Amino acid sequence: MSLGEKIQILRKLKGLSQEELASALGVSRQALSKWECNTSIPDISKIVALSNYFSVSTDYLLKDEYIDENVVLSTETKKQSGNIPIAISTAIITIGLIIAFAMANDGTLFFYWEFSSAALGIGIQIIGICIYEVLYFSKHFEIKNQYLFWGINTWLLSAMPTILSSGVLSKLLNGFEVFHYSFNIMLFYLIFNGALTFYFFILSKRWYNTK
Repeated sequence: MSLGEKIQILRKLKGLSQEELASALGVSRQALSKWECNTSIPDISKIVALSNYFSVSTDYLLKDEYIDENVVLSTETKKQSGNIPIAISTAIITIGLIIAFAMANDGTLFFYWEFSSAALGIGIQIIGICIYEVLYFSKHFEIKNQYLFWGINTWLLSAMPTILSSGVLSKLLNGFEVFHYSFNIMLFYLIFNGALTFYFFILSKRWYNTK
């Protein structure tokens, strides 16, 4: 692993931007960017400053074959822990969807369900989103976790609004038109969420390619 890669990993583990780390070291962001890209090398005083700032040895920074087990462990732990908020929040959002569906279902066709009946479940889904976003920004997880979270949950979060919008149509239209427009809404749900999921997948692939 090169010096630049090590600096980048250590910076991300601390949740720092290039600007923040550069300021702490007394260099420009452009200089730090060149270090991380291995187009230039910091002088010995900055190597020592990096060692002190990140609490790692200069051997770890300078020797390609030298592996600091604490850094490796921290990196792997962060990758694994980043999936925990996704699992917890997705479970909460799923529970919210089930509750919304159960409370809105009064035995009639879904065209006639009322939004007020599903409000509790939708509220729980919103809480699930808030929990994830608070954990994401406070723990400085990698951006790929954000892509994964929204790629999954866009389907769960838009399900009830899609169903309830059909209910609004039922009050405005009658007979065949209700089924016709509701079918179009469901088709839009599939296309829209499929496109969003694909978009987040592409962003995730780009993130991996630029690492």
